[in-house]
This record gives sequence, C-alpha cells and structure tokens, in this order.
Amino acid sequence: MNDTSNISRIIIKQVIILSILMIATILIGIFYFSLFEGMPLIDAFFFTIITISTVGYGLPSNITLTGKIFTIVLIIIGISVVLYGVTTITAVVVEGKLRDILKRRKIEKMIDKLKNHIIVVGLGKTGEYVIKELIKENADFVVIDNDEEKIEKVLSLYQNKKKQIPYVIGDASDEETLINAGIKQAKALITTLPEDSLNVFVVLSAKTLNPSLTIISKVNDVSSIPKLKYAGASSIVAADEIAGTRMARLTTRPHAINFLDIVAFGKQSYRIEEIQVNKESPLTNKTIAELNLAKNFKIMVLGINRNNEMLFAPTGETLINLGDKLIVLGLQEDIEKFREFAKL
Repeated sequence: MNDTSNISRIIIKQVIILSILMIATILIGIFYFSLFEGMPLIDAFFFTIITISTVGYGLPSNITLTGKIFTIVLIIIGISVVLYGVTTITAVVVEGKLRDILKRRKIEKMIDKLKNHIIVVGLGKTGEYVIKELIKENADFVVIDNDEEKIEKVLSLYQNKKKQIPYVIGDASDEETLINAGIKQAKALITTLPEDSLNVFVVLSAKTLNPSLTIISKVNDVSSIPKLKYAGASSIVAADEIAGTRMARLTTRPHAINFLDIVAFGKQSYRIEEIQVNKESPLTNKTIAELNLAKNFKIMVLGINRNNEMLFAPTGETLINLGDKLIVLGLQEDIEKFREFAKL
C-alpha cells in the first residue's frame, strides 16, 4: 500500500477519534446542564454547543456557581479537543507530504547519478520478468509506469535494502517522463506495454531524445513489427511467436531445448555473453588455443561475431582479431574473471 493510502487511513482514524471526543463532550454538557441546572434538553443542548464553540451568548441568569465552574471546564475541554483534532490531522498531512517530497527527491538523485542504465517501461507480467532478470544481472535500471501502487507492489518483491530501484510515475510516451528517467544518459530502453500503439509512441519519443539508444520492444500483433522498426526499435520480441516456437521445438528437439533451459534457468548462473575485443585487450592476435580458455577460465567460445558475420564453433587455431565479439558460455563469475583479464 502506498503512502497516500496510509495517510488517508490515518486521517480517517483521527477524524473518528475527534468525532467521538466531541460527541462525548457534548453529551457530558447536556447531562450536567439538564440534570444539575434544571434546563430542558433542547436548552441544555443549545447551551452546550455555544459554550464549546465559545460563541459567547452569555450565561443564564439562574446558573449556579458550580455551573459556572463546569462551563469554564467545558470550554477548556471543547477547545482542547478541537485543537487536538486540527493539529493532529494537519501534522499527518504535512508529515506525509514532506515524506513524499523527500522520497521523490531521493529517487531523483539516484536517477541523476545513473549512466548507461536501462529504462523499463511497463510493469505487467513481461515487465516483471524483465526487472527480475536485470536484478539478477546486477544491472542499473529505472522503471516507468503510471500506477505507483503497482510499481511499489512489484518492486517490493525483488528489491532489497542494499539496492533500491528508482522509478518514475507517468506516461512513457511523454518526453518529460522519459527525461525524468534519464533517457539521455541511458544505454537501452525496454518497453513492455500491453498495446502495440503505445509501444510505438514510446519508441518514437525515446529515439527522438536519444538517437543512439538501443530499444527492445514487446509486440502483441506481428503486423505491428514494421511500425516498431520504422519508429526506431532495435529489436522486437513477439511473445506469442516465441512461446509457439518453443512449444513446437520441445516436441521435435527436446534435448537441445532442455540444454538451453539449463543455461538460462538452471540452478547455476550459466550465461551466454558477448565480449568485444578492444585495442588494449591481450586477446588481440592470439589464437583460442593459446588462451586455453576452458582450463584457465572454465568458459567456452561458441562463436565469433566478426564484421557482422557469425563464425560458429571456432577451432583452436582461430586467430582473434581487434574488434571481434566473442560469444562465450560459462558461469557468471567465470565470465567476469575473463572480462577482467581481457581488460573490458
């Protein structure tokens, strides 16, 4: 439950308490003036109300000394109850708004510090799986959704005290919302909205603000793929197509699919990652056999992306060139050790 809901609950509770105190004060006044001062009930009620409200119509001529003292006490009680209610409710509102402002500023500062982060648009089921994987990969990202309650509910399942996840509430097709999410410093955007038209608008807005941005978009109807490509999406994922292909291959090539499942979803964090060879890298002009990656790093080179052409299953004699992108398979920690060695 979000802060606004909590504040509303507290205010309602305080209003109920205030009402009970006021009713109790009025009943006490009616009881005293009717029983001890001999006033009719309607007069006792009227006099109690003007006494508590401090209107000041004056005292009845026949009121006793005890009645005067009681009236003074009743005025003090009435004023105290009203002040208690007003100050308590005001404090709750101010404190809640202040807490909300401080929370918002904290999130804004977190986003301002991010560079080369990922922006995830939409927290439906697909978006939830996306952030789950990004957290697993220890990636920096910002979430955008127009439902704060949904954001907090989903993030509470995955984030922890050590890593808070910044988010922006708003419409991702609005440029201001994207700017607030740090679109100009981001390296990628993933949009998972349920309607293809909304994804198209988000892609257009994002590409306008950051032309070099890598954009991955979900698509529900394959007929929308050309529109998303034209808008600037780098890659498009058709969930139904992937699910159908996977189910078919589970019947025709179950062992191959099971192997990929072990890599992607197994207990051990196996990964297939792309590692680019730069100028400073000691990998340049070395053969795969010379590096002895299987023994030294416990990783396997599945292929090499060279000038946008894929060389599958390179042999030990294959020479690694500057600019090559190695497609490697291994445990996450082993790949990280290899990255350090390769100075990436």
